[in-house]
Amino acid sequence: MGDSFVIAIDFGTAYSGHAFSLTAKEAKSDIHVKKWGEDVGQQTPKTPTCILFNEKEELISFGYKAQTDYFKMKGKQAKESYLFDCFKMSFYGKNFNRNLKIKAANGNALPAFKVFTEALRFLKDDALQTINDSAAGKKFIATDFTWVLTVPAIWDPSAKQFMREAAMQAGIVEERNKEKLIIALEPEAASLWCKQLPAEGFIAEHQGQTKLEQSPGTQYIVVDCGGIDL
Repeated sequence: MGDSFVIAIDFGTAYSGHAFSLTAKEAKSDIHVKKWGEDVGQQTPKTPTCILFNEKEELISFGYKAQTDYFKMKGKQAKESYLFDCFKMSFYGKNFNRNLKIKAANGNALPAFKVFTEALRFLKDDALQTINDSAAGKKFIATDFTWVLTVPAIWDPSAKQFMREAAMQAGIVEERNKEKLIIALEPEAASLWCKQLPAEGFIAEHQGQTKLEQSPGTQYIVVDCGGIDL
């Protein structure tokens, strides 16, 4: 295939989202970012990293909808359901493996591998649906893309491998094309994006045309304010 099709998933501590690019291989990337929350009066580039399962451990919803669905539940239904919110960093410093369990908001627990896998599956399916909704006469599938999945730089190799296995279980890639999954460190991805920004008027008006990467000696700092509900 002569095209460069990429989907990137930012699986964040507080918020998650995805972006995609469908361009010819040698062309400049044309990045599209999904907007979330229209049904709750929002329009944000990410949705809360919140996932809801029913009493049968089946996925009900993710993001803003998961929060809304859970808050509408009462009595027995709420007690038997599983709501996980801001769960990504709960295992920081621990050895990730498939035996780990994670507690929901009501104290119920599920295997962490299932929670992470279903969250990634939702984001994968939503990204493909978003693309296919505007595709003219073509139906894209997961194997058409190179996938980028961000992880914290502070995670150890076992955590990164855990995410790779969860992504494969979610159907993002398969064993035969696993090289099409790129695990990217969050600060490195952010820094690469910053290098494409104008060196003058970084985020202000009257921006210059010269990119940071074209300005030798220019210094900048990347600050990750994730996990904060502003």
